[in-house]
Formats: sequence, structure tokens, C-alpha cells
Amino acid sequence: MNVLMRVIVADDEELARDELIYLLERHNDIVIVDEAVNGSEVLDQINRLEPDVVFLDIQMPKVDGLTVAKEIMNHKKPPHLVFATAYDCHAIEAFSLEAVDYLLKPFSPERVDGTVERLRKHLEKARLPMDVLSDAIKTLQKHSSGNCKRIAVTEDNQTFFVDPEQIVYIFREDRDVWICKVRGKYRCSYSLHELEEKLRNFQFFRPHRGFLVNLNYVEAITPWFNGAYQLVMKDEVKSVIPVSRSQVKALYDVLSL
Repeated sequence: MNVLMRVIVADDEELARDELIYLLERHNDIVIVDEAVNGSEVLDQINRLEPDVVFLDIQMPKVDGLTVAKEIMNHKKPPHLVFATAYDCHAIEAFSLEAVDYLLKPFSPERVDGTVERLRKHLEKARLPMDVLSDAIKTLQKHSSGNCKRIAVTEDNQTFFVDPEQIVYIFREDRDVWICKVRGKYRCSYSLHELEEKLRNFQFFRPHRGFLVNLNYVEAITPWFNGAYQLVMKDEVKSVIPVSRSQVKALYDVLSL
């Protein structure tokens, strides 16, 4: 069993940050504990959250990624570092700061998978008995979530339940997760990752880091830009859901197109 990795992703570009987090969340042993948009913010998060891994964009405002790396090297238990940037000119300096790996933008799913595997090997060396317990709990939760019949949602301080087959799509907005039916949306206490696990026996697909869609409610697939697509849903307002470039092939495979 793999060690559970608590990860912070720091990047001032929202789209790049979202894409990297989505690619990381495909791995069951990775938990994103926070996001940062500049060096000062990530330093504060590292002090508070003590993550296992930090993915650092090198070009960030206020305090850049290399400066952050030099600062956290002085910690008693510094997190593992992975640098990310659109330019490869910083590679030598990045590895001189004991980075586990170095990712170039735009992120490749295969390259991110390779980085995750390298991180697993690093963390395995320092494995503690508590990690075994965490993995066992995670496995139990995964297997117990497959028979989900209803999802609890809230409205006007009341809790009631929604049949998964009535859900059109689910999305995250800031720190809230919303479940959308043909008419109306409802706040849910689960994370998108947790819902993806609970609904894996139904026809749900993760087209983008921030969305989970019921394929039975997809009305149309339309081209967007740079090889990405959008889904038009069969709800009351014909909602449009983005499909990230990394998920286009998986979507076509699921739909047998």
C-alpha cells in the first residue's frame, strides 16, 4: 500500500494550478491540503499544515519558488519539493535545492504520473506505522462507498437526500460543493473526490478538476479551444461544462466515440 501524501500546490496561474491538481487527484494516495498563489502564502501554509510534498511554481509574485525552497530547507522536517514552470532554464538550480522532480508546463499526465511514482519511493523510505493505518482506513472507505444509494444535501438549514440517478452534475465553487438536478442546486458536505468514489458504480465522469457529470444527462459535446471540449447538459438552463485537454480521450473512450 502506498503512503498517503499530503500535498500543497503553489502557482499564481489559476488554470495551471487547477490542471495540476486535477492530474494529481487521479491518484488515490494524494490529498490536496491547500493551494497557494504566491510564495508568502505557501510559506505560511507549510508552517501551519506541514505537508509531505509541495509543488512549487518557480515564477510567482512576492516571493518566487526558488526563494521559498531555500527558506524551507531550514525546517526540521522540510516537505519534498517538485518544481513547475513554463521554462526549463531553472532546472539545474531546482535540483541543486534537492527537488524530487521538475515539471514543465503544459503538464503531461504521463510526466505527472512519473513524478508521483518518484515521490512514492521517497516517502516509502520514511514510512511509519501510522501510514499503514491511514492506508487501511482509506481502503475500507473506498470499498464501503461503492453501494451509495443516496447523497445527503442541505437547503435552508435542512438535510435531505438525492438519488444519484437524479443528479445532472456536481461542481465545486470556492470551498463549497454543489449538486445540480434538472431544476435547482444543493450544497453538499462531501468533496468532489469523495463523491467520485461514492458514485463510481453510476455513470459519472470527471471531465475537469472542478466538475463531475452524469453521462446520462449529456446532450452534446462541442469543441472549445486548444483541443479542449465542452459538455452541454440536459438541465433546465442547458449548463455548459468544460472538458480539460487531458480528459478528452478518456471521455471519448467512455462514450465509445
